Amino acid sequence: MFSRNLITISLIRLMHNNEIKNGIKTLSRPACPVCGSAGSPLYRGLTDPLFNTPGTWDMSKCDNSDCGTLWLDPMPVGTDLPKLYAGYYTHQSAAQSPPPNNLFRALLGRVRVAYLHAHYGYKPLSSSWVDKLLSLAPYLHPAWKDSLQASVFYLHAQPGRCLLEVGCGSGAALQSMQQKGWRVTGLDFDEGAVSNARSKGLDVRQGELAAQRFADGSFDAVVMNHVIEHVPAPDELLSECCRILKKGGVLVASTPNARSSIHEHYGQNWRGLETPRHLQIFTRNSLANIAGRVGYAHVETFTNMNGFVYQCLASTELAAGGKHVMGRHVSPVRRILCHVKALSLGWRRVVSPSEDTGEEIVIVCRK
Repeated sequence: MFSRNLITISLIRLMHNNEIKNGIKTLSRPACPVCGSAGSPLYRGLTDPLFNTPGTWDMSKCDNSDCGTLWLDPMPVGTDLPKLYAGYYTHQSAAQSPPPNNLFRALLGRVRVAYLHAHYGYKPLSSSWVDKLLSLAPYLHPAWKDSLQASVFYLHAQPGRCLLEVGCGSGAALQSMQQKGWRVTGLDFDEGAVSNARSKGLDVRQGELAAQRFADGSFDAVVMNHVIEHVPAPDELLSECCRILKKGGVLVASTPNARSSIHEHYGQNWRGLETPRHLQIFTRNSLANIAGRVGYAHVETFTNMNGFVYQCLASTELAAGGKHVMGRHVSPVRRILCHVKALSLGWRRVVSPSEDTGEEIVIVCRK
C-alpha cells in the first residue's frame, strides 16, 4: 500500500519532465500507478498496429508480484488523450449481423435469447420446452457462454431501472440494453463516438464523468466495457461511480487481463496491449486493490473468456508481422482453430475454476 499524497507529490514533480512524442505530450511514470512499487521494463518500442497513432511506446511491469500491473512509461498526458483516438473504431457503427437467413444463424439467435431469459430473466421468444433445452447449449462452449453473460454486463432484467454506460463508444451495447428494458444514459469523451451514438437516438453525454455532475444515487447500475484501462486516474473514476450509484446499486466493469493465456503466449503481439490507448493493464488483485480503497460495500473479481476467439485471431495476425484490421474477413480454417483453442481452454477452466488466465477481468462492486 502507499500514500495517495506521496503519489500526488511525485506526479507534480514529474510534470516537469514532460516530453513530446510525435506531437503527444507524455509524463514519466516510473512507479506502479496502483500500488506505488517500482517497475521493470517489459516491452520497448511498441507501435500502434491498429489505428496508426504515431510514435513508439514503452511498457513497464510492477515488481510487486501480488500486483503485476502493466503500464505505459512515459504515459500520454490527459489533455492529449483525444489525439490517440483520431481514427478509432467507435467513430463508425459496427457492421450489422446478417439476418437469420439460414437455419444455423436462426438457431444461434434462438439459443442466445433462450439463455438470457433462463439465466437473467430477459424477455423470451417463447417458453417452450425446446427453448428451455436450447438455453443449456452455451455450456458446451464456455467462451460463448461468457460472451453471452458479458453482453448484458452480468445484469438481471430490471425493466425501468436506470443504467449508465461509461465509455459507451458507438452506443451498440447501450442500445441493446435499452431494448431489454433498461432506461439508459451513455457517456464518452470522444466526439466522433458520441455523434455516432446520438445518431441512434440515445441519450449520450460527452466529457469526463465527474464533469457531468450527476446527483448522488442517480443510477441503479453503472457499466464499463474495456474503459478503465484507458483512463489516467482509475481510482477517481471508480470513486465517482460509487457516488452516483443508488444504495444497493452495482458497478460492473470489464478490462483486459494482464495474466491472460493469450498474453502469455503472444507477448508483445497480444491484441490486448493496444498501445498507446491502454494506459495501464490490470490483474485481478490490482483492480480489486483500487476498488477496495474507494468505499464499495462488496467487491468481487473474476476472469472470463469473452472475446477469446477475436483476441486469438488478432494476436496471430500481429505476431505474423502484419497489421490487424478490425472486421476484416478471416479464413474459416483459422477461425475454427481459434474456436478449438477456446474450447480446450474453456473446459480446462471449468475443471480448474480458480485459474485467473481468462482474457478479461470482470469486477462487480456493490454499494
